[in-house]
Amino acid sequence: MKPIFAIFIATLALFVAAANVSAQDETTKEIVVSGETGLKWVNTGISVVSGDTVRLEAKGQVDVGGSYGSYGPEGTTKFSEQPVGYYPLETKMRYGLAAKIVPARTKKPQPTQSWVYGEKKEVVAARGGTLWLTVNDDAPEGNVGEFTVQVTILKKKK
Repeated sequence: MKPIFAIFIATLALFVAAANVSAQDETTKEIVVSGETGLKWVNTGISVVSGDTVRLEAKGQVDVGGSYGSYGPEGTTKFSEQPVGYYPLETKMRYGLAAKIVPARTKKPQPTQSWVYGEKKEVVAARGGTLWLTVNDDAPEGNVGEFTVQVTILKKKK
């Protein structure tokens, strides 16, 4: 075998190996979140570990009924004031997509990490757990529409 051809084959093998490692460092899954979820969070079945990056790319509209209107995954800052505990997340953005990472059950309870799409589309997991999604609405019964969310997990660099 000629040396130039051998170098070419070796270089090609390195590129293929690097591509395989890179593909294993990223997981993508599409999840549909119904407008009627609210306090009934959707378990995505996606596990993350501390240091992983969770990236959400969401589309869609949810009509939250009454005079409140329709909103995309970003939600709005104009919403019905309610006592604490009525909305899935108490944030400045409501009626949009909300996310949380719930740690596995342990003897010592760990706090949940949560955020809304209108504030962050990408977070680094503070702890490991399972990703859950919902519409941040206090009265989701009768809502119409859904969000289609592409979830990408970028594994922590070792």
